[in-house]
Amino acid sequence: MDYYETLGLSKGASDTEVKKAFKKKAMKYHPDRTGDDKSAKAKFKEAKEAYDVLSDPQKKSMYDQYGTTDFGGGFGGGSQGGFNSSGFEDVFEDLFGDIFGGGGRARNPNRPYKGADLEYHLQLTLEEAAFGIEKVVKFRIKNDNKEVSISIPAGVDNGDRIRLSGKGEPGINQGPPGDLFIRVSLLKHSIFKRDGTNLYCEVPLSFAEAALGSEVEIPTLNSNKVSIEIPPGTQTGKYFRLKGKGVKSARGGTIGDLMCSVQIETPVNLSTEQKDILMQFDDKLKKSKKKHSPKSESWIDGLKKFFK
Repeated sequence: MDYYETLGLSKGASDTEVKKAFKKKAMKYHPDRTGDDKSAKAKFKEAKEAYDVLSDPQKKSMYDQYGTTDFGGGFGGGSQGGFNSSGFEDVFEDLFGDIFGGGGRARNPNRPYKGADLEYHLQLTLEEAAFGIEKVVKFRIKNDNKEVSISIPAGVDNGDRIRLSGKGEPGINQGPPGDLFIRVSLLKHSIFKRDGTNLYCEVPLSFAEAALGSEVEIPTLNSNKVSIEIPPGTQTGKYFRLKGKGVKSARGGTIGDLMCSVQIETPVNLSTEQKDILMQFDDKLKKSKKKHSPKSESWIDGLKKFFK
């Protein structure tokens, strides 16, 4: 048995790394947590044997040098037989007394320890996150299927965590269970993008609508529609703000805005007649003394100055 591999470590790992690795294995495979699971008992026994060697400087040095557990003189690698409390007492006093605090004073290994926390990734639609929803979460703890109902508050955002106390892994030595954390991730929406409490969307306009002005209907997250006036000469990229049409903050009463960005579409699949009309229109614009394309003209002026 490779002791480093058993604890998931690289050769030469530090004492702190050894302790952390064994703590992780102990929390996972300890008999108080796994009951009569023979496979878990065997893994815990292997982890303890590896820790017994790698946590002792003399044993570790000999193991690193010779790669053997046969150190002689009573340095046997593992205990024989089943799992009895005396076999783990020293290692738990050393390990948990150091990791869980106590100012350097070892603690009773039989004391209760809180169970490990769990994290569950929950995907929500934008609407579910914005307005809140009741969800049933199904997960596994060891070999048991668990199910818990959770109320998702309105306004949760990507990456938010919701804590469910006592819904994590069971404790050791009748200690309290850990907590379950629900981490929220939002699914991509077909229309809106979210940034905090604000929503963003793109509004496609035809060339004629942008040039002549128009009235367009904008969808909102609650399925209602809002009309906005597009003034004549609107350029692509211009934003129209709809106050209070965003998402309510989960941490307060503020509601964000809906930001609508105009995107002017170039017409495609034109007929010969339509192309002729556009060419005539373009010719008239070029002959006109008025400025009809402010950005284009300012760009041309900039080029002239650049190449002087």
